[in-house]
Amino acid sequence: MCTHLDKTGATYYFRRLVPVDLIGCFTTATGKPRKEWKRSLGTKDREEAKRLLRPHTTETDKLIDDARTAIGIAPGTPTEELTGTAREREEQQAQAALEAASAARREARAELRMLWRQRRKMATAELSPDQAAAVDLIRERDAELDALRSAVAVMETEVANRVTTNRAPTASSLHALFDRYAASGAANPKTVRKWRARLVNLVGFLGHDDASRVTRADLNRWIEGLVGKGLAKKTIIDGYLPAVRVALAIAHDDGVIPANPASALKVRAPKAVKLRERDLTDDEAMTILGAALGPQPAGLAVKHALARRWVPWLCAYTGARVGEITQLRAKDIRQEGGIWVVHITPDAGSVKTYEARSVPLHPHLIEQGILKLAKDDVATLFYNEGAGNGINPGSKIRAADLAKWVRSLGVTAPQPNHGWRHRFKTMARAAGVPEYLAERAQGHAPSNEGGKYGLKPLATLHDAIASMPRYSVGVAA
Repeated sequence: MCTHLDKTGATYYFRRLVPVDLIGCFTTATGKPRKEWKRSLGTKDREEAKRLLRPHTTETDKLIDDARTAIGIAPGTPTEELTGTAREREEQQAQAALEAASAARREARAELRMLWRQRRKMATAELSPDQAAAVDLIRERDAELDALRSAVAVMETEVANRVTTNRAPTASSLHALFDRYAASGAANPKTVRKWRARLVNLVGFLGHDDASRVTRADLNRWIEGLVGKGLAKKTIIDGYLPAVRVALAIAHDDGVIPANPASALKVRAPKAVKLRERDLTDDEAMTILGAALGPQPAGLAVKHALARRWVPWLCAYTGARVGEITQLRAKDIRQEGGIWVVHITPDAGSVKTYEARSVPLHPHLIEQGILKLAKDDVATLFYNEGAGNGINPGSKIRAADLAKWVRSLGVTAPQPNHGWRHRFKTMARAAGVPEYLAERAQGHAPSNEGGKYGLKPLATLHDAIASMPRYSVGVAA
């Protein structure tokens, strides 16, 4: 045991208790009686910490001796002779207890880290849906962090080289190419931010930022590494490859490279384990809709309570994305040609297709009193204006609130909010609603080129939605 050595987190400290007989002789900066000295040694290395202890030990020895001289006690007099008790031993025992407690904390943290690493290695089929989603997210973050260190080193070297040689970024710089794509406005800021991180991942893997040096073999090895880290095939295809493709496509269009090595790139990965359908089951749908009709906690904010009451029902009868509903304004519930609709528009927030659409309200919603929300007002219905930010807006925060609430009801669907979109399509098919009308309601692109032509009367869509069966949960006043 090394006396007076303590550890907090990864850093070592000098820590020494004031002898019991001298408490009151020393004060802290605030004037209170000092009970201990504690100073950071500024190191995480135990051997160096032991060396750095010595001057602090010598200093406090002198302070203790001076204090005892001042009160008429010979320096170095054992505490036992002063009091007849084993105070010095108590001090040592207390110090030992401190070190033992620190060691126990370190051991507990190490054990937790080991258990978590083991959990992350488990197949997602062995985990609950929430655990599997968390592990997938952490694996994705791990893959980004692994490459980020290398990417930062690459970029620092490039910046240093540019400063030294007074050069601007080259036309073949992957980051410069992606910056041009971002500046074009072809993708929204959220997508740009997400894709930029994926490009950083690739640069870190490659060890350079030169599009002209990227080969198809490089990209294949990069993908193999992502798969090896446990990322899902869909995550790689939809989340990682698009950023690389657009940067290299611009390089190809500029004639910087003869061909785009990311074109038609394949991702070879294990097939995702599917434990259940993504639809909400009948029981889950009834559980959510029933809870929506029930009383909400008295302390819940008004707009939060309103979201619990109406968002699930609107999702159930429109098949809209939850974020498209949580961002609604009072003016977005309105009449068009005598038909009551919910108007989903980019004016209110994010719409994946960037196109506005109007979805007729099912008669059951009107009977429940949803028209009470309709006003010629731009006020948001389900979250407070000004909440969140450009990347994580208030409507998205409210959607996350709802997902957490739905989970608390015992619903285990993989995506508790998005499950309504899958269920809507299932219910529409069961009711004989033509596929193109269901796609129009949900804002999906037509499944064929011909579907893009001609108008689709709102009355036809209204009749189709009205034909879908009601949820017999009860009607709130």
